[in-house]
Amino acid sequence: MCISGISKQRGGTIERQHLFFDCEFAREVWIYFTSRAHVFPPLLFEDGIRWLKNPCQDKNVTTILRLAHHASVYTIWKERNARLHASASRPAAALILEIKSVIRCHLDPLSRAQRLGPNGTSFLATWFGLFD
Repeated sequence: MCISGISKQRGGTIERQHLFFDCEFAREVWIYFTSRAHVFPPLLFEDGIRWLKNPCQDKNVTTILRLAHHASVYTIWKERNARLHASASRPAAALILEIKSVIRCHLDPLSRAQRLGPNGTSFLATWFGLFD
């Protein structure tokens, strides 16, 4: 994560486009999830948010990608703060492991509450089939 590049500022605020999409470190984290789902999100932040409304036909994958996006944004922001304020850093692989753990914790209760038809696939089955 490029500390000098990651904190490109406009009027005192960090530019989210750079932090979450342009920074190679953050892109590596996000691409881990999108590549496994075989989807290609837009490269602009605002377009990416709109894209998350319906990133693919599979509702399980859509839910997982939304969780991955939220967890990625939160984890990347935490990493940015750790680097700026505590001089501590972790590799992208460590963030990906943390994000995967967060997602699995959210998918367990969602899978238990999910009503499946005879050929239905649970959130966790989709997760383990594509992401883990």
